[in-house]
Amino acid sequence: MPNDPQEAPSVEQLIDVIANSSVGIAVTDRSGAVVLHNRAQSVLMGGEADHLGGRILLDSAQDGLRTLIRRLEEEQRVENVQVTYRGIDGGHEQIARVNAVLTGSGDDTRIHWVSRPELGERLPVSNDSAEDVTSDAASWIRAVNERPLPTLAPTKESEDVMREFYEVAPVAIHLIGVNGQVMRANPADVALVGYTSAPSEYVGQHIRTIYEDKGLLDDFLGRWDEDSPIINFRANFLTREGAPQPVLIFSTAQAEGGSVTNTRCFVFSDPEPQRARDTISAFGWPS
Repeated sequence: MPNDPQEAPSVEQLIDVIANSSVGIAVTDRSGAVVLHNRAQSVLMGGEADHLGGRILLDSAQDGLRTLIRRLEEEQRVENVQVTYRGIDGGHEQIARVNAVLTGSGDDTRIHWVSRPELGERLPVSNDSAEDVTSDAASWIRAVNERPLPTLAPTKESEDVMREFYEVAPVAIHLIGVNGQVMRANPADVALVGYTSAPSEYVGQHIRTIYEDKGLLDDFLGRWDEDSPIINFRANFLTREGAPQPVLIFSTAQAEGGSVTNTRCFVFSDPEPQRARDTISAFGWPS
């Protein structure tokens, strides 16, 4: 396990984390033409980018996309923007929340998109209730898992694009290893919990450091070993100063032989921090 907080993920880790994440990821040029995207983004778009003429379609055909790109050109970054992804034939519609960041200039401009579906439910559920396989959270992750890799999925040939995405992504990303250690954390993740000035106090340490509810984390660690998804889940992280940081978690794991290799954790600042935090167990956990 790496201890260098500046060490970047391997290209194989980047391919897995981006391609198989539970949130939509796309990298486009400044016109919205897709350079790469993942399985979850295919679900949001109702098909591969090629099917959509190579572009993301939002709201009323291209108008929604142009409006959002103009905003990005002015602000460089947007968070929690509600959009409606549409298929080219108008028969597909998916509401999502988008975080996006614009990098570069001129012909070298790229837009990095991270989209989470607008869901009313979450996974996992509490121990005293059976998992509802018809819930929108369960339906979402099932659709992602069943989607084949798109033609424009990340590959070794797109390493530069993937590395730029990881570094500038407008969402926190961390990879947790078999022993609960934070293997990798991107700059947004380190900043989210207030460790930018001392990343080695977080990266390379146990993920327990940043969870307010330690029992919740213990439950999560067991679920990751089983490759059980954590979708649309509200929790509190703890910053370096000990302050609660309300977050929304989308996480799956790369697991082999009943043991997690690494997680694919995408963490959003909760746009509704006043909401109650989600719980899993029907009984209290010791602190």
